[in-house]
Amino acid sequence: MTSRKASLLCAAAVLAALVPLACAACDTALLVIDVQNAYVRTLDLTTIDGIPLVDRLVEVIATARAAGLPVIYIQQRDPRFSVGSPDLAIPEAIAPRDGDPTIWKSHPDAFRATDLQATLVRLGTRRLLICGLATTGCVDATVFGAIQHTYETWVLADAHSGGGSLQTLAYYNSTWPVVGATVVRSDVIDFAALACAAPPSP
Repeated sequence: MTSRKASLLCAAAVLAALVPLACAACDTALLVIDVQNAYVRTLDLTTIDGIPLVDRLVEVIATARAAGLPVIYIQQRDPRFSVGSPDLAIPEAIAPRDGDPTIWKSHPDAFRATDLQATLVRLGTRRLLICGLATTGCVDATVFGAIQHTYETWVLADAHSGGGSLQTLAYYNSTWPVVGATVVRSDVIDFAALACAAPPSP
């Protein structure tokens, strides 16, 4: 084998090794807010499509995982329940896996007095896909928090619920772009492209 051919083969091997590393350097994370048993059991959590929120999140989370996106779970502390209570646990259908960041909060904005920011910095995140509940409370507050922390903020239009009618959900979907968020349906997102840090194309 000539030295030139050997060099080319070596370069090809190095490039092949770098491709998966580039895709592993995902700059997008899925943020699932406050989907906990007590709220799923007691609130009307219907999405803009009329589909139960947990059913939609089963699809969204599975698609994000398949593409290699980190899934970060936010859980709300609630004085009615102890932290270890099953009421505050995440429904089994969408439960975190080993290694998924799970962050407890005491305020509507998931960035306030939590280690969410530090977690996102550690992951190299610059784009957040936000879903969960409640639309009029913690989702809305966290959207503003993400924008204030200069993240590229996407809200999944068909994957949030709580706090009002379908008209209310539509209203929030129409107002978040005014403050700088992108509102996009989950079924038109190219999760694989986001995982490889390609230019977004909602």
